[in-house]
Amino acid sequence: MPLPIALDYRPALLSAAGIGRATRELAAALAARDDVEVHLFAHSLARARRTLVVPPRAHLHRLPIPGRTLPWLARCGLGAERLAGNAPVFHWTDYVQPPLARARAVLTVHDLAFVRDASWHGQDAAVLRERTRAAIARATAVVVPSACTAADLREFAPDAQRVHVVPFGADHLPRLPAPVATAPYVLCIGTIEPRKNHLGLLAAWRLLPAPRPQLVVVGRVGWECAAIERALREAVASSGVVWHEHADDAQLWPLLAGARVLAYPSHWEGFGFPPLEAMQCGVPVVANDCAPLRELGGDAFLFADARDAGELAQALDHGLRDATRRERAIAAGRARAGAFRWRDCAAAHAAIYREVAAC
Repeated sequence: MPLPIALDYRPALLSAAGIGRATRELAAALAARDDVEVHLFAHSLARARRTLVVPPRAHLHRLPIPGRTLPWLARCGLGAERLAGNAPVFHWTDYVQPPLARARAVLTVHDLAFVRDASWHGQDAAVLRERTRAAIARATAVVVPSACTAADLREFAPDAQRVHVVPFGADHLPRLPAPVATAPYVLCIGTIEPRKNHLGLLAAWRLLPAPRPQLVVVGRVGWECAAIERALREAVASSGVVWHEHADDAQLWPLLAGARVLAYPSHWEGFGFPPLEAMQCGVPVVANDCAPLRELGGDAFLFADARDAGELAQALDHGLRDATRRERAIAAGRARAGAFRWRDCAAAHAAIYREVAAC
């Protein structure tokens, strides 16, 4: 008999990338399996920001229930699991967890950047710390996408039980046509927030020798980012930078496939979808030299200390102009990306759900 499991599917309705993409692709890969029965918790007053996609064979549960009423409903015995098919295992996929009455919880912790440097999240960092600490204590199992995040979690919550490292997939990209020849450009994908280091990238890009390629930034406005937003808008007005604040996959994939280089100067990551997707597309990646991106990219990335504008500019220049390094990065990246498959991610999660249900 398939094991009924429920996922908090709300991130998939509200965001195209990051946690939204992880939730959406995991749900689809799980729904393709015969050993689990997938229920999607999508109750919310919020209007979906993207087309509602329900994987075949998955069960969507969506009513206009305000999030603030969920704790009250749980106290009355109507926990999130009862509102999503009464599944015995509920997977919390985000940093806001709907309360449960009886179900066992599996928690995904995508990263602990708000613990590593509170300034990256400002006043929200303390709230995220306490909420995540409570969720870890309540969860029967915790899933993280990288060994670096597992190490961060064990330091943050030494008593955490059943910590599983399960990387996400990269095979969600569609088959793309050959990119149309255009002037070369450097692409940067990521929410506009301090951790992503857009200011460092702008400084490095200005140091590139002529003819300097265009810089294309894709990312919605996030948090603690007034100075970054101001700098980007000034660069758009005066320096030939292009900023797409909103781009769906139909716009994003051609942009990625046509890029000369993907720049990923992020100070810290839990995983990192854009560089993984770039490897899948055969686009060289210039990344900040930090442990999570070393774990993700191995020898496929061109690394630089992204705190040093000169060093980052040099790495970008290598990625743009050095044919030998480009070819090596493209070949290594394609090979590495091929190991990240959603069906493997779903298989690992299904095993965790069975283990949790048997506890």
